[in-house]
Amino acid sequence: MLALWPASVCASAWGPDTGASEVIVKAEVVSASKGFDASGAAAIDLPHWEEKHVTVFAERGVHDLLSVFAKANIQDIQTSVNSFSGLGSVEIGLKTPLYRSENSALSASVSLDGFGKGRRDEFSVPGDEDPDIEVRLYGGHSFGARKVPMFVDAQVARRARNGSNADQWRVDMTVGARPSPKWIVMAQVFAGKTDRLNGFEAKWMHVETSAVRFFDAKQTLGVQFGLRQTVSGENVPKSSAVTIGLWKRF
Repeated sequence: MLALWPASVCASAWGPDTGASEVIVKAEVVSASKGFDASGAAAIDLPHWEEKHVTVFAERGVHDLLSVFAKANIQDIQTSVNSFSGLGSVEIGLKTPLYRSENSALSASVSLDGFGKGRRDEFSVPGDEDPDIEVRLYGGHSFGARKVPMFVDAQVARRARNGSNADQWRVDMTVGARPSPKWIVMAQVFAGKTDRLNGFEAKWMHVETSAVRFFDAKQTLGVQFGLRQTVSGENVPKSSAVTIGLWKRF
């Protein structure tokens, strides 16, 4: 059963084994016609909002107590108020396990996000060059339900930002199942909020459902298709996204 979990979630509580690597390339098309105002109502008209992203994530196990990861994001942002095309950001980090058992895992990571000139969230404008520092805690548990292997992965992060940007809390949750050896289905929630700064505060909650089709029983190569929707927020667009990903384990 545990063969499912390390391949299941990008940057999950279960990291790669020593000497093993995981790479996920993901393309997204994001659009929005409405935005949430400061009261949480979808009352703001967005005449033109479209984004395209290509994200490359890689993680490698270098030791039983350490893995390294990196994520690069290429963006094409076209809205009625700004536009950007190029390298959005690059994140590099280290992750270490804190606890492992047969069915559970607890890990922590620290990362630096910057080196690009794109947008790192949905409410800022392109051009931010100040790096962010993030500390993240991961918890995962695997179990079976009616003989179907399942897992839960929860993550909590604190992101320290520089300049005029407020610090953030982020919470990510994934529930996944493997109905057959070559399929994984997932439901995910990505939520967060900024600290209030100069009278401004942003909140967001995205819900994504996706399926991954692997081409071998060991899950070394797979294709993911997903749909994401912003279900609530404050001072963020009410966006919809289509995602396609390629998963590879070495």
